[in-house]
Amino acid sequence: MSKDSYDETVGIASFISSQQLPMGLFRITPGVPCDYALEQASTLLGCVHKLIRAGGMDEDGDMMWAAFYLSGFAKAIVDDVGLGMNRA
Repeated sequence: MSKDSYDETVGIASFISSQQLPMGLFRITPGVPCDYALEQASTLLGCVHKLIRAGGMDEDGDMMWAAFYLSGFAKAIVDDVGLGMNRA
């Protein structure tokens, strides 16, 4: 199977944006194999889960903010994978 037969990220999805600056600070890199990107998103979401549990029990705002940003990163990966897989 050639490299061209695999779905890849398109590099459109971004994360960490604000209303003052209507663009994402970071963007997913185009051309990453979707299966690898989803594996990384899964790893990030595992970290988010642990941070939320620990942050909630310890009432640690820093852990909760870390979870917030990591979940945004994971969402951008999943969104970009979806765009890559639906590309005609």
